[in-house]
Amino acid sequence: MNCLNIQYNFIVKSVIRKLKKAPFVFIVSLVLLSACNSEKKKNSSEFINTAAKKVYENNWESLKTHKTPSWFTNGKFGIYFHWGVYSVPAYKTEWYPRLMYLDNFEGWGDDVRPYHIAKYGEDFQYHEFIPDFTAEHFNAEEWALLFKKSGAQYAGPVAEHSDGFSMWNSKVNKWNAFNMGPKRDIVGELEKAIKAEGMKFVTTFHHQFHWGWYPSWNGLVDVSSKDLLDFYGEVVPEETFKQATKNLEKYGPSEAFTHKWKAKVLEVINNYNPDFVWFDSKLDIIPEKDRIELVEYFYNTSAKNNKEVVLSYKGDDLPKDVGVLDIEAGRLNELVNYHWLTDTPFCHGNSAWSYVEGKESKGGNMNIDALIDIVSKNGCLLLNIGPKADGTIPEEIKTGLLEMGKWLEEYGEVVYGSKPFITYGEGPTKLKKNRFGGFNDLKEGYCDEDFRFTTKDDNLYLIQLDVPKYEKKYVLRSFGSNEIAGDKKIESIQLMGSNQEVSWYQNEKGLYIVGVKEVPNKIAIVYKIKLAK
Repeated sequence: MNCLNIQYNFIVKSVIRKLKKAPFVFIVSLVLLSACNSEKKKNSSEFINTAAKKVYENNWESLKTHKTPSWFTNGKFGIYFHWGVYSVPAYKTEWYPRLMYLDNFEGWGDDVRPYHIAKYGEDFQYHEFIPDFTAEHFNAEEWALLFKKSGAQYAGPVAEHSDGFSMWNSKVNKWNAFNMGPKRDIVGELEKAIKAEGMKFVTTFHHQFHWGWYPSWNGLVDVSSKDLLDFYGEVVPEETFKQATKNLEKYGPSEAFTHKWKAKVLEVINNYNPDFVWFDSKLDIIPEKDRIELVEYFYNTSAKNNKEVVLSYKGDDLPKDVGVLDIEAGRLNELVNYHWLTDTPFCHGNSAWSYVEGKESKGGNMNIDALIDIVSKNGCLLLNIGPKADGTIPEEIKTGLLEMGKWLEEYGEVVYGSKPFITYGEGPTKLKKNRFGGFNDLKEGYCDEDFRFTTKDDNLYLIQLDVPKYEKKYVLRSFGSNEIAGDKKIESIQLMGSNQEVSWYQNEKGLYIVGVKEVPNKIAIVYKIKLAK
């Protein structure tokens, strides 16, 4: 599907609202059809460096042989951030650009268009927010230092979200942060600052969602010029956004869209050398040959440069083992023998990943608990934050990140470079399944009877996810005679961060630990256990 497929009924819908103010718009729209027909597509292959060293072949089986680097599996914790033009309205969600155009819509987000009309007016278009995306207080070095102090080992921006606005100096897409809005190469500044702090650089891509993202079919989206059509995308049937993954033959992206989609990713790989390329879901609407070519290029280019890289995907968007599986806004509920990732927001709820007014922070405590739970199950955490449009990070998020960093500075050995025990832990608090194939984050947090295990070198770490009650007896039944760790005999237990002696004993029912009088911290209590050899 391409520009030639624009229906005449769309043209009538799109321009009839503007005829009173601009009667020539209809003529302009007809000219656009001709322009789209004659315009040559920019082939993404021109961004591919054919001199790249060939380590991986152009097939999934070869790409499955790529090994996940130890900097990722040992690093465990990273940060990324939803920040863009959608941060300007700061209402409800980063899906605001789509929802603001859905008229007579019922369901989640149905309050966005009424809010938009009341505050900005019925004819105010999304691209008109761009001048207010100023980023005047954005300082890449300050952000990178904050991430470093939080304990993150890798960090980076959403390079492009679903709205079609690129956050780098792009030659592929003129709708970018270097040309307009901040008029700065956001990705470029962050690459330098994050790498300067010794962290690995992450870029995330969500722009496969751009196919059918804007409901241009309903006549509310202004595509009355070639430039705006370039930004808002090809006009497609109403069902496209929801049906593309179910019926690619009928609703899948056009060749022109696919070329441009791929060219954007290749441009970032070539110009900013990310260590970690992360993809949102819906990657499976991109033709298989293009996904293979892109992954092959990233892996081979990195091999040529002796660079160890990570690529992640969601669901079944790529074959298993081609990259790292990412579970959105949730976790696994069991220990697995492969490395996995979760991306989750710093603040409560999964409806808004960008900054919205009134969003409540989880704080450092809940996010540390989540990190420990994830690591105990062989996973890694990519934690999302939402900066404001002016380039400031909300104070409550800064405070929470620094709380995490303080805890990790003291107890980081239980996280960094650690490996799972034979069981992830014990406790009454259970996670509930979510729609992304994992289990939801907790709303209330863990209790003092929730424990997790990690190991490093010859040490076993027992982490208590809430403050123990003084003289309360806690039992770890995994160490019972007939349980999974029943053959493990304990030699000593040390309370990290304290000189207090820990009262404990082990019998056929398990390992018993008595709550200490004074705790060294109020986030998560760590016991270092020596096992008898």
